[in-house]
Amino acid sequence: MPAYLAIPRMFRLPNLVIVFLTQAIPYWLVLQPAIIRTGGIPVLNEKTFGLLATATVLTTMAGYIINDYFDRHIDAINRPDRLVVGKWIPAPLVLLLYALLQAGIGHCAYLLHTTLPKPHSAWALWVFPVVSLLLLLYAWQLKCTPILGNVLVAFLCGITPLLLLIPENRPLWLSAFQDPALIREAIGVVWLYGLFGFATNLFREQIKDLEDFQGDSSCGCNTIAVIRGVRFAKKNAGMTGVLLVLLVLVLLLFWQEKHPQTLRLIGGVVLLLLPAMLSVALVFAAKEKKDFSRASNILKIVMFCGLFMLLPYWPQTAEEWREQWIVLHNLIIN
Repeated sequence: MPAYLAIPRMFRLPNLVIVFLTQAIPYWLVLQPAIIRTGGIPVLNEKTFGLLATATVLTTMAGYIINDYFDRHIDAINRPDRLVVGKWIPAPLVLLLYALLQAGIGHCAYLLHTTLPKPHSAWALWVFPVVSLLLLLYAWQLKCTPILGNVLVAFLCGITPLLLLIPENRPLWLSAFQDPALIREAIGVVWLYGLFGFATNLFREQIKDLEDFQGDSSCGCNTIAVIRGVRFAKKNAGMTGVLLVLLVLVLLLFWQEKHPQTLRLIGGVVLLLLPAMLSVALVFAAKEKKDFSRASNILKIVMFCGLFMLLPYWPQTAEEWREQWIVLHNLIIN
């Protein structure tokens, strides 16, 4: 792979887009409209949300970079064609880039802390450093531990949308007096995004351990696949996938009961349920590394489509679709 393709790949740009949308979609299409509809005043605006999202994306990017630094010897075995650190970029330069990203994260967190209306807690000053520390510990030590590393990454992915509830805590509390059902549903949607992110990422991390078995075992990385064997790890990952399928089924049944929109139900089956079931089947039937790669790629469909499918209400008219598109377009442009 040439350098002009390998180096951008190190930043996982599609994954960073998903991280951004995981916060942007539930906030601008669910949480903020619910607060405004009850007469409340949201805390986050375009500027402060931008700072929050930028700090989150930079934290994720820094986690990828430091993970590639510590994994360079394993990646030389598992993905020699995609190796960047040590091949296209010297390892010390990667550490410098990581340090610069941490400085950028700290700057965004400080600006967010000083820009948010008073009074508020200092949550922005400690949340991002703590997450960065956990990602560093994962890349350095916890990645090569059975289960714990997988759960940590899934947990950090799951809390990404939940960060929105911290600054909006007081407006949500006040708005709940006006329309408790609406606010309860909006908060529930944000938690659903968190649960969905945790479940999908936990399954994907377990698939990646199976996919990387050869390099992990050669470099002494004690994942569950290395310690207990591929056969046991396949069952473990498959059961996580089954739980994800059950979560999607429950979601579809809930939609049928509370929000019976035919187009949305069909979309849920085609874009969430069937790909999730296929990825589970591929894991159980996998015999080669490429089989696990296919399962992981199919799961990405579920992860991306879930960003839009989890919305509590789908537009029904051309005008509503246009309004939703304008909101998303403005978010991307700004």
